Amino acid sequence: MNQIQEIPVTVPGGNIPVLIAKDNIPFVWPMVEPRLQIIIDKQEFVDFDLPHVYNLLLLEQAQLWIAGSGEMIMITRIGNYPNGVKRLIVDFIQGTNYKNYKEHMEYIEHWAVQLGATQAEAEIQPGLEKFLIKEQGWKRRRVKIFKHLSRGLH
Repeated sequence: MNQIQEIPVTVPGGNIPVLIAKDNIPFVWPMVEPRLQIIIDKQEFVDFDLPHVYNLLLLEQAQLWIAGSGEMIMITRIGNYPNGVKRLIVDFIQGTNYKNYKEHMEYIEHWAVQLGATQAEAEIQPGLEKFLIKEQGWKRRRVKIFKHLSRGLH
């Protein structure tokens, strides 16, 4: 029986994002979790909570990327749609150095293309939108709007 030794996981520096293996998720999660919580706390309407994200990672239905010795973390998924489109979905992106996002994103996009993805979508904070459109070639095509619904009629 193989046992995973609990050893510190170090993420190499540089501009190449590291796709964290499923077996290493529990070791890096204490560093990732509070950073994702910051994003969730800023959003009033959230599709995923942290336990759900953690489970998706362990089930290999989502990917955790860490780049630049932790300067950027990203949660992605590959979505297969009924119309045959395979899409890279960026659910969360958080970091400290937007200058290096270009290289990080290009690497992850290339990875998705190797898996057959032909499109990408991202749900991001408004400040990052300008950067991704200007520097990365993303286009604003849809706007999601949200509203709290009350129970019953007014």
